[in-house]
Amino acid sequence: MTQDEEMALRELAAKPHYISKVSAALGPLSLWSKDGLEREIRKAVEAEREACAKLCDGLADMHEKMNQWGSHKTADTLAQAIRARGEQA
Repeated sequence: MTQDEEMALRELAAKPHYISKVSAALGPLSLWSKDGLEREIRKAVEAEREACAKLCDGLADMHEKMNQWGSHKTADTLAQAIRARGEQA
């Protein structure tokens, strides 16, 4: 899902009168399916989860290079915990 598509969905959720704008961005509402929307939401959640885990990976790498092992282990543990949340779902 692109940022424009995500914004269109957020606008629709916030203000139902934006339906024509959302339809222009995503296609006619009649073409949407519950499964399709749920799939897009799952993809967005997974992408956000991985982005958060990568941020922690970067922190772990930085702390490792600075020989801050306690911080390195903490950041690495956070990245693993974030990824594990996706495996539980």
